[in-house]
Amino acid sequence: MRGGKYRLFVTLTPLVDLCIVYLSIVISFYWLRDSLDAFTDNWYSFLKVSPFIGIAYLIISHVMEFDKPKDFSFFGIAYTGFLTVFFLFGFTTAISFLARGFAYPRSVMAISSLLQIFLLALWHLLINQVYLWHNKKKTVLVIGYRKAKELAYKLIKANGMWSCIRHICAPENKKLKEYMQECDVIFLTEDIDEDTKQKIVRYCVENSMTVLYEPRNTEIFLFNAKFTQIDDSPLLNVHKFGLTPLDNMMKRIVDVLLCLLAFIIFLIPGLIVYLILKVGGSAFYSQERVTRDGKIFRIYKFRTMIENAEALSGPVLANENDKRITCFGKFLRTTRLDEIPQIINIIRGDMSIVGPRPERPFFVDQFSREIPEYYLRHRVKAGLTGLAQIEGRYNTSVGDKLKYDLLYVNGYSFTLDVKIIIQTLNILLRKSSTQGVKQHKDLSDLVDNTLWRED
Repeated sequence: MRGGKYRLFVTLTPLVDLCIVYLSIVISFYWLRDSLDAFTDNWYSFLKVSPFIGIAYLIISHVMEFDKPKDFSFFGIAYTGFLTVFFLFGFTTAISFLARGFAYPRSVMAISSLLQIFLLALWHLLINQVYLWHNKKKTVLVIGYRKAKELAYKLIKANGMWSCIRHICAPENKKLKEYMQECDVIFLTEDIDEDTKQKIVRYCVENSMTVLYEPRNTEIFLFNAKFTQIDDSPLLNVHKFGLTPLDNMMKRIVDVLLCLLAFIIFLIPGLIVYLILKVGGSAFYSQERVTRDGKIFRIYKFRTMIENAEALSGPVLANENDKRITCFGKFLRTTRLDEIPQIINIIRGDMSIVGPRPERPFFVDQFSREIPEYYLRHRVKAGLTGLAQIEGRYNTSVGDKLKYDLLYVNGYSFTLDVKIIIQTLNILLRKSSTQGVKQHKDLSDLVDNTLWRED
């Protein structure tokens, strides 16, 4: 969808959502009207606060990205819908308490919430599938060198939007413009030189073509640049890369307050996990990790692998179906309960709730040699969760994770932290968010070579 069709999609979806939210409440009221005391008074009280419920829903659904066609399975959509309605339920309960005159029976709240989850899930499944169907038919051209096949593999493996790849070619291909005219969507990989990329983008703009490109790490620094003017010359003022002292102070206050609350909530579950693990050996494990300004600290987690898992292999990232992970460890990783001890790291100031995930010094040194911008992720404290965790996966490549980390540091705001914390709940039950790094053969063997176009 593009232009008018996409605008219709983003406008229609929240309007229908609001209709479902209000309709569910109306149905619940009238369904229980004979069992409610002072039905008329309750009904008029609801009408007074109904605009705030609608505004709250729009904000919550936007934060949860429920208004974007990201999920295409019923479980994924229903899970996001459940969390959205859960937060709306909490808001409605709060406003019911504060507005003393608003008597909102619990039975109405419960029934309307169940109706909202079911109806919203069905509606979003329908509209998301329509969006997927419309975009899945679009033919794709991937332009690049080595990374072209990597990107093509990801698109094909996703089997979703933009998986209908017709051509893969280098930018020097003599038939490049012919291929571009044949395809609906054009992807450019980051290994294309800047001059060539600008020429291709300009050609796409002039011919009203849809083009997407992988940004280089250095390009991310410009994303928050602000327009300024000196005399009659337009300039871009590049935003300082990092957090201000006020930002760091606000993050620290929020970290301490939320962690004190989390300590109370997870005290009993943490003790249960500790006792279970203690029966089979040590309950905790600690490792050296790197945080802000390259400082090394010891991170604490509940043990999810066998004892001395790296005694023979040395430092190695967890693989998909890693045999070192115990059965109970898989459960801890899936539910994120293994992260509970990191509350101590956050309270001590080693970490923050939101930030780039801390990596071991061994891998930091290795990645820094391979990617010059890698050290810039240490402009902020390491985090329990982050942009790379909610938008990517555990097995997302180091390079792509770094892009998310740089985007976070460059675009930091308090509201972004709040959004990431809330969206972290949305990935807790996603299997892909805890899968280990996949080991596969060369991507040239995974992509149909008949798609590659030589000169």
